[in-house]
Order: sequence, then structure tokens, then C-alpha cells
Amino acid sequence: MRKSLILLAIMALTISCGENVEKSAGRHLKNAKEAFSIGNYNVAKQEIDSIKILYPTAFETRKQGIKLMQQIEEAEQMRIIEYEDSVIAVAQAAFDKIKGNYAFEKDERYQDIGLYTIKSQAPQRNTDRTYIRAQVDELGRMTLISSYRGSSYIHHDWLKLTVGDVYVDTPESRDRHEFEDLGVYYEWLSFINGNDGGAAAFINANKDENITYTLYRKTGPDSSRPVYRNLKLNKDDRYAISSLYNLSQVLLSLNEHKNLRDEANRHLIFIRSKMKEESTEEGVQEDK
Repeated sequence: MRKSLILLAIMALTISCGENVEKSAGRHLKNAKEAFSIGNYNVAKQEIDSIKILYPTAFETRKQGIKLMQQIEEAEQMRIIEYEDSVIAVAQAAFDKIKGNYAFEKDERYQDIGLYTIKSQAPQRNTDRTYIRAQVDELGRMTLISSYRGSSYIHHDWLKLTVGDVYVDTPESRDRHEFEDLGVYYEWLSFINGNDGGAAAFINANKDENITYTLYRKTGPDSSRPVYRNLKLNKDDRYAISSLYNLSQVLLSLNEHKNLRDEANRHLIFIRSKMKEESTEEGVQEDK
């Protein structure tokens, strides 16, 4: 008899504790719902996390918390998409305003990504000089090209650009194309996808200054020598490169925010499929 009374007391205490746990956890859930209703998603998630940490046995409340967390994640992705759409609209308008200033080249048979250039810098128009030109692809990646013309190859690897006492060095590049035409030797040294050591940004910042540059060739692991000194970057080239640099910044921003929006869309689709799946499972269980 005594054992039975003890057992009943334990059961009553367990039920009472369970009810108290659910009640205490429910306060956090209530706070989470209130925070969610006013768009304070971080606070709502913190309240739901508190349920899991403080009341691991509050199974019913935790279950409701999981559902609410999914709703919060859904709302967060929708907020991100809305924001990114607004930023994309601004960047797209900026691009549409300036894209007519550039020549666009894309051969659909061989190229997945087209290139923006400035006509005055086209190689076929500049076969008689050594100069620096630029191009930007549709993703916003900028390439600087050191175009050399001379009576022999110099095999240059990198450049130094100077304004007064200030200068910038490009990294060494192995992307060099060399060819000869009627006794004239040409070299095109490319610094691809913005890997120019800040040279394009330097030109953009100093487009109204006299910029000189020197071509260097690597002669050993830790040494180089100048092979063509004190070339002048003329005003037209400075402005062309500066313009393409600004185009690059617009396209990089536009594509970055498109990627962020697409990522949010993928996450939203996943969340909604998960919510639908769990809702279907609950419906099946209720039917049983």
C-alpha cells in the first residue's frame, strides 16, 4: 500500500513538473511570437533557442518553436530578396545609363561571357604604339593589358606606374602573348580579373595627373630589370581605363547582389519545401 502511494506521488510530481516546464517554456514561445510579429527576428530566434537550452523536455513547446523558427527563416529570406531587388534596380539603372559608352564584344559560338571595351583603345587602331588598355567582362572583372610594340621582344613581366613620388607595382604575370608582323614585334601582357596590384584603381584615382610607367622583366627569383623606361600614359588612355574601372565597380556590385538574391531564393525554396513536407506528415498522422 505504502509503495503504491509513493509511486502515485512520484507520478503526480512528474506530471506537475512537466506541466510547469511546458508553462515556463511557453513564456519564451510567447515572447518569440511577439518579437516575430514586429519583425524583430533576432530576438525571436534567441527566445526559441532559450526553450531548447533551458527546457529540453518541453517537447510540445519545442515543437511549436521549430515551426515558428521556420516561419522566421522564411520571413528573413523574403526580406533579403526584397532588399536585394531594390539594390539591383539601382545598380541596373546605373549600368543602363553608362553602357552605351562602351563597345560590347561577344561571339556566341566561343564566348559564354562578353567583354566591354573602349573603341579608341582597340588593338587594330593602335598598332603603332606602346600603351596600356583595359577590358571588363559582363561579371565586372577587369583586365589590364600592357601592349608593347618594338624592334625586338623584351619579354616584360610586370609594370611600375608612377605619379610624382607615389607609385604602384603590378604583380608578375605569365599571361603574355607575343607575335611578329612584318619585322615589328608585339607583346600583350595581361593582368586578368583585377589581379593588377591596384594599378587600375591607381590610374582611376590619378586620371587627371601625369602618369608614367616602366616595363620590367624578371631576371631571377628576387630581381628584375627595367626593359622600357618612363613611358607616358596619355590622357585618352587614362580616361578610358578610369571609365572601364568605374564600369567594373557597377557590374561587380550588380552581379554580387544578384548572387545574394539568388542564394536567398534557393534558401526560401528549401525552407518552404521543408515546411510543406512536415505539414503533410502531420496531416497523415492526424488521419491515422
